[in-house]
Amino acid sequence: MTSSTNAEPPMTKLSEDAAAWAPAGSVQRYLGKAPKGRGELILWLDYDGVVHCESVYWSPKRGPFFKAEGYTLFEHAPLLAEVLEPYPSVRIVLSTSWVRLYSCDKAAKRLPDALRARVIGATFHTEMNEGAFLAQSRGQQVAADIRRRQPRDWLALDDTDEGWPEWCRGRFIRTHEELGISEPSVLDELKRKLALLNGKGLGFETS
Repeated sequence: MTSSTNAEPPMTKLSEDAAAWAPAGSVQRYLGKAPKGRGELILWLDYDGVVHCESVYWSPKRGPFFKAEGYTLFEHAPLLAEVLEPYPSVRIVLSTSWVRLYSCDKAAKRLPDALRARVIGATFHTEMNEGAFLAQSRGQQVAADIRRRQPRDWLALDDTDEGWPEWCRGRFIRTHEELGISEPSVLDELKRKLALLNGKGLGFETS
């Protein structure tokens, strides 16, 4: 965590330390409630490095922001909405650290209407043990949520390549840290795998 000048409140890299700003006492025991998405097509969605550049910072005074010029929050979200438009049955589960900071509902409200309407939940919620959740890699967090939800088939968009189980690799699309899904090869892979997901399917596995 780093501090800014001019007596501004401390700021932190959003993707690395969002839990530091969660409300005190917000983490409760995960009760194992049945999540939405069983038998559906689901896209697990990260924000930073996917729908905008990865280098997002946050402070109590400014909220989320970029230090560098030339970037806009959620600048690639309309592109994702456009790519998903032919596939109305695809649902979205948020795997982003924004959920721990803002809650699932408030994080989803940052998305365009067309994407927000698809959101059915997140990999994290306040009934979980946050320490145990944060001890997992992003890939492990998503894999655990896949097992809970039991979708018909799925994809995941994330710029983090660490800790994804081998059985997830065919459905995990690694995005460009700066360009997100707008990077041409990433966009092509997303379009191709969405077509497969909604056609023959990619074949669901849980282990």
